[in-house]
Amino acid sequence: MEYAGFGRRLAAVLVDGLIVGAAGGLLGLLAPDSGGVQALVVLGSVLYYVLFIGVRGQTPGKMALGIKVVGPDGGPPGAVRAFVREVVGKFLSSLILCLGYLWMLWDEKRQCWHDKLADTVVVRT
Repeated sequence: MEYAGFGRRLAAVLVDGLIVGAAGGLLGLLAPDSGGVQALVVLGSVLYYVLFIGVRGQTPGKMALGIKVVGPDGGPPGAVRAFVREVVGKFLSSLILCLGYLWMLWDEKRQCWHDKLADTVVVRT
C-alpha cells in the first residue's frame, strides 16, 4: 500500500474545490440574494464530501488523481467515519495555521489530523 503524497492530495482538493465552487456559483446565479441558497451550498458541500468518501472512498478529484481514502479494513470508510473526517476533523486540521494539513509531511503514514481522528489513510490506487 503506497500512501498518497502532498502534491497529489493538494491537486485533488483543488479539483474538488472547482466542482463544489462551480455548483455553488450556479446556485447563486439561479437564486441571488437568498440566505437559503448559502445554507443549501454548505449542506451540498458537506454531502458531496461525506457521501463520496463514505461510499466510494473517493471524490471526483481523488478519482482523477488516482488516490482514495480507506478505513482500517482497507475499504471505504463509511458515512460516520467520513463525517468525522470531512467535517469535524478538517475543521480541527485547519486550526493553528493549517498545521493539521501539513502534519502529513513528516508523518510515517502521511496522515493529516483529520485522518488520524477518523482512523483513515489516503493511498494511491
